[in-house]
Amino acid sequence: MTTFFFDGQAYDAKKGESVLDTIVRSGNPINYSCKKGACKTCLVQHVGGQLPVGAQRGLSVRLKTHKYLCACQCAPVEGLKLKAVMAQDLFMGARLLSRVLLTNNTMKLVVKLSEMMDCKPGQYLHIRRFDGLTRSYAIARVLEGNIIELHINRKYNGQFSGWLFNTASIGEKLLVQGPFGQCRYLNDYQQDKLIVIGHGAGIGAALGIVEQALAQGHVGEIYLYHGARNVAELYLNKHCLALMMAHQQLTYTACITGSGAIGSVDARCVQAQPSELAASQHPVKPNNRIFLCGEPAAVVKAQQQVFLAGFNVANIHVLPFEYKDLRVVSRG
Repeated sequence: MTTFFFDGQAYDAKKGESVLDTIVRSGNPINYSCKKGACKTCLVQHVGGQLPVGAQRGLSVRLKTHKYLCACQCAPVEGLKLKAVMAQDLFMGARLLSRVLLTNNTMKLVVKLSEMMDCKPGQYLHIRRFDGLTRSYAIARVLEGNIIELHINRKYNGQFSGWLFNTASIGEKLLVQGPFGQCRYLNDYQQDKLIVIGHGAGIGAALGIVEQALAQGHVGEIYLYHGARNVAELYLNKHCLALMMAHQQLTYTACITGSGAIGSVDARCVQAQPSELAASQHPVKPNNRIFLCGEPAAVVKAQQQVFLAGFNVANIHVLPFEYKDLRVVSRG
């Protein structure tokens, strides 16, 4: 047994348990969701004792500075002291600047943060409204240091997306936490071949990653694919084609995944699954780097396809638009 303290109460951890495992087993309430260190729902604060190695892995500099760590990634050490974090300590203020309908079910949202945030396209934010309801959305663009563009899908019976589409007003006050996620462009990738795939509204983040790479002087080839069910969902088609014309190293392909006719949208529009097409067009090489953004089912399937095709798992970066309902009780 290893004894640690959380909010002044002693907990005895069994061998192999994380801090989160022990607290949950003891029947005490603590917020958590994914238990993988991705959603950052189970953040707690280190106040004493030895800080376990790896407990802050993947956290932003801001969170590390405040001594936050993920309870699900923290292996207890004897005498470790932690305390719960107040929600307001993890969020910063923001307000809604604009809403633009891109398709019947996709909206461009622009929010202004109350503080500067070091975030990149392909990462994601937790956004909370006035009543505490919170959802996670991907960053498509950073227009300025504290002005962020998001592409939002309308969910069937979705409380948060329905509110954004139908009720939220310009100037609406929000709370924002983040950024999270590793599906972003780094300077270390400058010589790599980038294969960037956006499924549905994932094209917003995918295009943002491409534009970030180009802005940072990327040297290698870039291949951008947009997977859409029909032609009407290719809402960034013209922009992507114009970007390709302006940059010789960029190749863009629109992929229709549904059974409807393509028509004469453009010669670069094909009927195919983007991940299958990308895997067939790009022989596996050490410097191939792939980014996958969009709905979870499509991203997970694409991740499996490119991995089985031989891509290095360390070079596969994923941003699935997972439903993250930040709650006390697990989603089973």
